[in-house]
Amino acid sequence: MRANYRRWSEYPYLGEVNPPQGSPEPREWPMFFIFREKNNIFLDPFRQPIHWRIKHPNDIDWEKEIPILESVLNSLTPSQRQIALYWGTVEITERISTMTCDLADKYKLGSPDLARVLGCLHASLNDAFIITWYFKYLWDVARPNLYGQNLPAVLKTPHFSSYPSAHATVAGCAEVVLSYFFPEEVSEIKAKMELSAQSRLYAGVHFKVDNDEGLELGRQIGGVVLKVLRAQDVNLR
Repeated sequence: MRANYRRWSEYPYLGEVNPPQGSPEPREWPMFFIFREKNNIFLDPFRQPIHWRIKHPNDIDWEKEIPILESVLNSLTPSQRQIALYWGTVEITERISTMTCDLADKYKLGSPDLARVLGCLHASLNDAFIITWYFKYLWDVARPNLYGQNLPAVLKTPHFSSYPSAHATVAGCAEVVLSYFFPEEVSEIKAKMELSAQSRLYAGVHFKVDNDEGLELGRQIGGVVLKVLRAQDVNLR
C-alpha cells in the first residue's frame, strides 16, 4: 500500500543535512509473550494469530493533527510542562519500575511476589517496545518537527519515527499488567499511564494520534500477557 503521509526517513531534522536513519534493531529482538512467524505473522502465547487493532497511518488525517499539537503547545501550562519533563527526561521503564516498587511497599509484597511482578512486567514491556519498533519502521511516519512548523517543543525530538508513540504503547501495556497485580489501584494506574502517554503531546514530540493509538496498542499487548497470567493462576489453584 502506497503511503499518503509524510515519511520520517525523507526529511532532515533542523540543523542536520541528511534525513535520519535511526536504530531499527529492536524490532528484531526476541519476545517473551509474543511469537513471530514468517512474513511477520504474530501469535499469542497459545499460538493464536494476533490481529493488531492499530490504525494504518493512511487512515489518519495528519494535517488535522498539526493544529491540535500547535494549540496544546501554545497554551501549555506550567503543570503540563512539568509532566512532559517528568516522563521525558528519565527512561519510562525506570518511572514504571519505581511506581511498581511503591505499590509493592504499599501492599507489603514479599520478595518472591515482587520478583514475579517485575519479571512479568518487564518481559511484557520488552514485547511492547519490540512491537512498537516493528510498526515505527514499517510505516516510517514523520515526527511533528518535520512538517516545517515552528513548534515550541519542550523536549528534543528523538531520532526514530513517530507512529506509534513508544511511551504510550509501553504505558498502555503497563496499565493492563499492573492492574492485574494491583486490582485495588486500577483507577490510579490508568490515570498515571494515560498521563504518561499524554506527556509526549505536551513535550511536542508526538501527535495526539501517536499517543492515542499507541496506548490502545499497548493495552492489546497487555491483554496478550494476561492470557498467560490468568492461565498460570488457574493452574496454581
